[in-house]
Amino acid sequence: MNNDFFLAKTFAGFENLLLKELKKYGAKNAIVLNRSVQFEGDYDLLYKVNYYSRFASRVLWQVKKFDFDSNDSFYKEMKSFPAEKYLSRTGTFAVSCTASESIFKTPLFAALVTKDAICDRFRDQYGERPDVDKENPEVQFHVYIYKNTATLYLDSSGDSLHKRGYKVSNHPASINEITAAAMVALSGWEGSCDLIDPMCGGGTILIEAAMQALNIPAGYYREQFGFFKWLNFDRYVWKKIINGVVINDDIPIDFYGFDNNPRFLGMARANVEQARLEDFILLNKRDMRTVKPKRTPAMLIFNPPYDERLEIEDNNAFYKEIGDALKQNFPQCKAFLISSDFNALKNIGLKTCFKQNMFNGPLECKYYGYDLFSGKFAPAHKP
Repeated sequence: MNNDFFLAKTFAGFENLLLKELKKYGAKNAIVLNRSVQFEGDYDLLYKVNYYSRFASRVLWQVKKFDFDSNDSFYKEMKSFPAEKYLSRTGTFAVSCTASESIFKTPLFAALVTKDAICDRFRDQYGERPDVDKENPEVQFHVYIYKNTATLYLDSSGDSLHKRGYKVSNHPASINEITAAAMVALSGWEGSCDLIDPMCGGGTILIEAAMQALNIPAGYYREQFGFFKWLNFDRYVWKKIINGVVINDDIPIDFYGFDNNPRFLGMARANVEQARLEDFILLNKRDMRTVKPKRTPAMLIFNPPYDERLEIEDNNAFYKEIGDALKQNFPQCKAFLISSDFNALKNIGLKTCFKQNMFNGPLECKYYGYDLFSGKFAPAHKP
């Protein structure tokens, strides 16, 4: 049986995490591209990656690829695509396009030609056509054009997969769920010790870590995926995938979240309760400088304030206090933190054991890890 071709999108720097994850799910011939991984597999894999993947932002299914030499040949190729297999004549759809070095002056015009070709095919066959709905389409097409080659994809995800479905309260400087999941994975933490977020905000890092430890799929809380609205949606296959999950109901570790802002702590509590993880994630109001682990070793992963939405009077002094607290309160532990304030990071005053550039939304950040030891000097570790 021939494999289908898929493209899983992600954020810059997370491609290798996504690659490893996709191989675990059964992806074949996976290739890392810019902010994405191309792979092959059977159709069931499309559902599985959407449901399981912690690092994919969306999954595209390649349904047609062709060469063209004019607007007319492009139109004819698009019109030959059997869109009626996925989209009803009374349904809604949208087309997006990216193009480079092509005959089209703008990607918008290529998207318009694609839309016309799909509508004309429906008119010819049924005497009526589906409507365009850019906000909430039942079927989302994406066209990628490079020079004289076009690839047509169906977007199987709908809303970005970072929208897990457990956030009912949004912190003003919330960390993206995919970024939080990547922070946990890159730290090397695998659930063998307690995990602490001393500045937990909305609780995203704690929830993503608990989901990993409990084997809760990333899409477990979502109510919708794009492929639900396709005409060829196979409910039997979907049920088989979601019913095949074995969630751990007992683990020998705890997750601790602290914040000195009661409003933010309330947001975290609402999200933790929505995720039904209040038996595992323990939240308390406390200043980071007074937090100490119940057991060691422990892992700290956190997202200290660093942008204009959370004003700190003196970031350099604040980050020095973070470094002092890590050194004094967490011997025999590891700590990882993300920040876009590169100058303030220098004031942590500890030797790094890990460094990686990453993005939190539009903000370019650095992700640093530290081995914490008691005593005056911490030994240096190579990243």
